[in-house]
Amino acid sequence: ILKYILKSGKALRDDEINILRKQAEYMFLKKKALDILARRRITEKDIRKKLQAVKSCAHHADKVISDLKEHGYIDDYSFAVNLIHTVQAGSPRSIRYISQKLYLKGVPRETANKAIDDELSDYDEHDAAKKLAEKKYKVVTSLPELKAKKRIADYLRSRGFNWDIINDVLSELFANMN
Repeated sequence: ILKYILKSGKALRDDEINILRKQAEYMFLKKKALDILARRRITEKDIRKKLQAVKSCAHHADKVISDLKEHGYIDDYSFAVNLIHTVQAGSPRSIRYISQKLYLKGVPRETANKAIDDELSDYDEHDAAKKLAEKKYKVVTSLPELKAKKRIADYLRSRGFNWDIINDVLSELFANMN
């Protein structure tokens, strides 16, 4: 209103109308992005998908995303770090599981690998799998040995641990328990 000295009864030229329309579309899309980001953290890929869905303003998506990245509202690395901590807070998972989860959330591979290297540099998958197996063993002690091994192996597999680690942990666990 101030920039174009808009007031009731003032006639606008077509070029002024087009400029105002483009600015309004940009501001609408930016507000939509900020509303999404206010609810939860989101990756650049996901926010781009949501903004592209607004067909009337989709051509402004790149500029909105670059502005939000410049101001630090979109940061895939910090999203990845937070997701790693969230996943590990529940119960330990394998690095492969975490990597796959980050990929599915839209974090680029390089960014995901850097976050994993930085946050899980001293993480011992074998130790984590052993702790989970010992915990699960308490639940399956009444089952026959073969069935108990299968349940523990399935449990560890669902958390992304590979078969080498699972076999090592099972052999250690059942050697110690017998």
